[in-house]
Amino acid sequence: MNNLAELTDISIDIEDLRIAWKEQVVEAGDSIEWTYRNYVEFSFFTEYFQKILIDIENVVGEKPKDYIIQVADPSMNIKDAPKFYLNIPHKDWNRNTCINLPIYYNRMEPVNFYDEEKIEQFSGKEAVDAGNLGYGSQATGTRHYLSIPPLQTGHYSSNHPTLMNVNNFHNVRVLDESHTRIFVQMSYDRHFDEFLEKDINISVY
Repeated sequence: MNNLAELTDISIDIEDLRIAWKEQVVEAGDSIEWTYRNYVEFSFFTEYFQKILIDIENVVGEKPKDYIIQVADPSMNIKDAPKFYLNIPHKDWNRNTCINLPIYYNRMEPVNFYDEEKIEQFSGKEAVDAGNLGYGSQATGTRHYLSIPPLQTGHYSSNHPTLMNVNNFHNVRVLDESHTRIFVQMSYDRHFDEFLEKDINISVY
């Protein structure tokens, strides 16, 4: 079961991404009210990020349906930026695949993928039908999902953009809610396996 892959034709440098992110925040100024999940237009990005996003688009051969910036950064004093929600196994309701540029994240916090039968066994059919273990009577007021063994555990690539299957139940095992986590993401309706079938250089892991 594979749910992660690198786009090996494109190289990224984490330190360069972090420098560019600081410039991005300054350039954005008051034009955006940051939250934990920010939907932005291509034109929002600085030239540095635009170049990477265009390179990714050219490699995969299609435009994304949207761009998302995930932000959990205590230094930005964002009112609505919880990180704990990433613990909850879920399927993304509005996309099947995303491509990640991990600017800041804790490498000790892996991304996990789960078998749907195990999800139903631990959480009930309500949660499976909702696509989120935050739903359903058995989920209320508990962290029962921490008992579910994942089928795959992995990390985002620090060398190449990471293609990720978000149509399977997945979560991030958050260890430190104060640790900064910032991602730029491109969303696609195309399924993960369909990207793997394309004639592009991909390293699956």
